[in-house]
Amino acid sequence: MKNLEELKKSIYEEIQLYKTLDELFEEKRKVIISNKAEDLLKVDEKILNVVDSIKSAVNHRQTLSKILADKNLSISEMIELAKTSAPTLVGEFEAAQNQIIELSNEIARKERIIKELLRHGMNLVNKTLNLISNAVSMAGDYNRTGKNVQSDIDRISSIVEEV
Repeated sequence: MKNLEELKKSIYEEIQLYKTLDELFEEKRKVIISNKAEDLLKVDEKILNVVDSIKSAVNHRQTLSKILADKNLSISEMIELAKTSAPTLVGEFEAAQNQIIELSNEIARKERIIKELLRHGMNLVNKTLNLISNAVSMAGDYNRTGKNVQSDIDRISSIVEEV
């Protein structure tokens, strides 16, 4: 019973970390939309810290699980174990399982949105760069006196003037 209580506590700590991760993904989405690169780095750093904390929490839960059942238990297996040794914990394990499913779905959805926003941003940057490079190539080359070397497009730039 005591080991199951510790396992339950460990699972709820993981859930809190996943909630934090979910909030950070929402913050990241807002930062991407607002186009603040310096804030994006800060949010990514926070996300990496939470991911490291999640890894530690998972390792702790697996250690507890091995002590209890000599293997890594899934939450479904924890529920089955609780049914026989601690029936009062069954509802809490089931609630935790549902929370984890909801959070993982929400985090995955937000991650897809972020990827699409980043992809869209990259497309905009590429189009802008293409426009700039095309404009530069259309303007032509200039000699030392500022004369356009390509006379057939000397009207593209306002600085092209016959001296």
